[in-house]
Amino acid sequence: MPLTNAQKKEVTELKKIVYEAFQLSLKKYSHFNWFGILLDEEYGASILREAKKTGTQVCLTTEKSGKEEYQFQYGSAFAAHINRFKPHYVKALVRWNPKNKTLNARQLKRLKKLSDFCHKNGYEFLFELLIIPTERDLKRAGGVAAFQKQVRPKMEANAIRVIQKTVDVDIWKLEGMAKAKWKLVLAAMKPHARVIVLGRGEDETHVRTWLRDAASFDQIIGFAVGRTVFAKPLKVYIEKRITKKVCIERISKNFSSLVRLWSKERSIKP
Repeated sequence: MPLTNAQKKEVTELKKIVYEAFQLSLKKYSHFNWFGILLDEEYGASILREAKKTGTQVCLTTEKSGKEEYQFQYGSAFAAHINRFKPHYVKALVRWNPKNKTLNARQLKRLKKLSDFCHKNGYEFLFELLIIPTERDLKRAGGVAAFQKQVRPKMEANAIRVIQKTVDVDIWKLEGMAKAKWKLVLAAMKPHARVIVLGRGEDETHVRTWLRDAASFDQIIGFAVGRTVFAKPLKVYIEKRITKKVCIERISKNFSSLVRLWSKERSIKP
């Protein structure tokens, strides 16, 4: 069901709160260019423009939200919309299962068009890959948890091999996994490709474990978190149990905690 104008306004305002928390976090660090923010045009246009003015690295989404198949948010006009904001990175979220051969072929055709455009125009292409299991996949694995830990990484590695035959990916955005599984997935990538770890909205305990496992690999350059750091503070703010100022501070604190963990694991000072 489409959002009402009032709901759209609320979504935009909540995104601005998250952005303010992000800016508050950046004041603590000297390497400003290590941080970036990912937004869509529909609800984040004003933030994208403001972030560019401040020198923040920005990433623009391109996919039509909520679709099982990758489709351009703005159809054939995707290039004009990207050029309107001139982001540092352009992102595509893609749901993938090897059984869906016809669907995958259609997605790859669009993704190649996007990848080619990005590289001709100086944008880095960020590919968020989600492996979507079938009911048979889950049954054979023994459930969702077993699929995620044991089966998904192998399917992910195979998907990467297939995708990069057609699409040139600069940065893969992938779900967390154990060290042994990372070795399998990273080996499937082209040498120039880099990786950031996806938070996937999991709780902080899960994300912290994923970051510790990922930090061992130079090819993995960072992480992307959203709901993990802002979902709870925004919820209590919407319920009017905390002020906007407190909400911003809590989101910033949550994000900074993960930055400290990553920095410690990588032995770097942000």
